[in-house]
This record gives sequence, C-alpha cells and structure tokens, in this order.
Amino acid sequence: MQRLDEAKREAILNAARHRLSQYGVKKTTMQEIAEDVGIAVGTLYLYFKNKNEILIATALAYSQQHIVDTEKILRSQIPATEKLKVYLVNRFRAVQENRLSGSHAAELARAVIHLKPELQQEQGKAVKNNVLSILHEGIQANLFHIDHLELDLEVFLYSIGYFFPMPTTERYYEPEEEKLCMVIDWFIHKWCDN
Repeated sequence: MQRLDEAKREAILNAARHRLSQYGVKKTTMQEIAEDVGIAVGTLYLYFKNKNEILIATALAYSQQHIVDTEKILRSQIPATEKLKVYLVNRFRAVQENRLSGSHAAELARAVIHLKPELQQEQGKAVKNNVLSILHEGIQANLFHIDHLELDLEVFLYSIGYFFPMPTTERYYEPEEEKLCMVIDWFIHKWCDN
C-alpha cells in the first residue's frame, strides 16, 4: 500500500476546515477541497473516502489539539489554583474560536455530532477528568480544601457550562472571558478558604 504524506493530509484538513467554515457542509465538494489544496481529486480520495471522513478528521484534529494543550498545562509547574484557570481559559478560547470560525459553525457541529455522537461526550468527559485532576493536585498541595469533591465538581462544571454553549445552537449571547474568570476565581477563593 502506498504511504501517504502526512503534510499533504494536514494541508487537506486545513483547506477543508477553511472551506467548510465559509460555505458549510452542503455547499462544499470534494472537488473544491482538492482545488484549494492544489491536488487532483483522485489524490484527495487516497486520503479520505468522502466528505464525512474529512468532517470527522477535522473534529478529531480539534480534539487532539485539546489533548496536546491540556498535557502541557497539566505538566506545568504552576500551582493548581492558577492551573485551573489557565486550563479553562485555554478551553474557552479554543471553543470560542471554533464557534466563531465561520457562519456555518453550527451546521458543522451538527454534522459531526450526527456522524460521531460519542465525540462530544468524550470531550465533556475529558474536561471533567482534567478539572478533577487539577482539583486533586490542589488538595494534595493543601491549596484546596474541598469537603465534598464530587458535589463541588458537579456544581463547578454546571456553573461554567454557560461559558461553553453548544456549537450546534444559534448564538444568542456571547460569553465573556472575564466573566468566566470571575466564576473560576469565586470557586478558587471558596476552595482555598474552607
């Protein structure tokens, strides 16, 4: 089997991401993506069988970037109080960028959820596990004093959920980063003072 060029695959995903965000799923063709990359459509089909595979690959690339960013933050030597804020602001900015990436962001999100519904659940679970990991780190460092960890975690996640609206919905409001930081700071203060 022919070995495929990783740089070309990445170029295809970048071109597809750009075209899909500008024109949406229905108005984007494999031919147009191939033209944007500067390759023959037959070459494109060596990498992806259809547009659905491209959609899933772009979503998985987004998830992979979350993993890379998260590992870097979790390995950092900053205190858990700061780490929690850095992690969530990083997520907020990534989600905002994705939501505001084009007029078809909601259509793209719905298409990905239709094709791979477990991806959204996996991302939600990853965020919960990462926050829990940071809270455990803060407890071990005697920074956080949390009596009911599971309950506090649930309340915290519901409280910040407002700042991460589903990308599948129309934008009725734009969450503000400074308001997210205010909520995070309130919980950190509560956990540090207990």
